[in-house]
This record gives sequence, structure tokens and C-alpha cells, in this order.
Amino acid sequence: MTRKVLLVSNDKGFKDFIHIATLTLTKLNHQITITEDKKDGHIDWMIVDMDTDVEDKIAFIIESRKSEANKKIKIVSVLTIITDEMRELLFKSGCDSIMTKKEFQAVANNILIF
Repeated sequence: MTRKVLLVSNDKGFKDFIHIATLTLTKLNHQITITEDKKDGHIDWMIVDMDTDVEDKIAFIIESRKSEANKKIKIVSVLTIITDEMRELLFKSGCDSIMTKKEFQAVANNILIF
């Protein structure tokens, strides 16, 4: 079964890292597809990069949680630096997990296959 992950990011380096990680996992028989289409009707979970356009992305997370299809998907937010204020805001908006980009990159393969 192919898992589809919505990637919301403006960071080319981070996006390239995610695409390379998924290609590597696909070669190891873990079927993962990355989409950047926010209107895609079927996704299994989301990675939202919060380093830019914070208000728009918070609103996107809140709206996503209102959708019946997205109420139970996992939403992971990544940032370069996490403040207590941002952590609280993200959890209140509907995120399941918040990590620095460095933390995410260290465990990306494990996260992407589950």
C-alpha cells in the first residue's frame, strides 16, 4: 500500500531531503509518495514547515482538521528553532508532533515508513 504524504514547505533544501529519503525508502520496498498539492483528496499525513508564512500555515492546519477526511491524519510541524510559544500555538492548531528540522532529518526514515 502506498502512503501519501503532503509536504508544505518553501525550503528547497528540506524538500530535496524529503524527496531523496522517500526515493531511498521506495527502493527498500516502502511505497511512499510525496505531494505538494494541498487540494489532494487522499493523504495519509502531513509535514508542515513552519519557518515561513506562519499565519497561513496555522490557518491551513486548522482548516485541515475541520475536514472529515483529515481529522485523524497525523500532522508533523518542523521548524529551525522551536519556542514554547510556537509549540503551544501548533499543538492548539491541531499538530500531533513538533520537531526541529535537524531532529526530523535524523529520524526521517523511521517516521516516513510508519
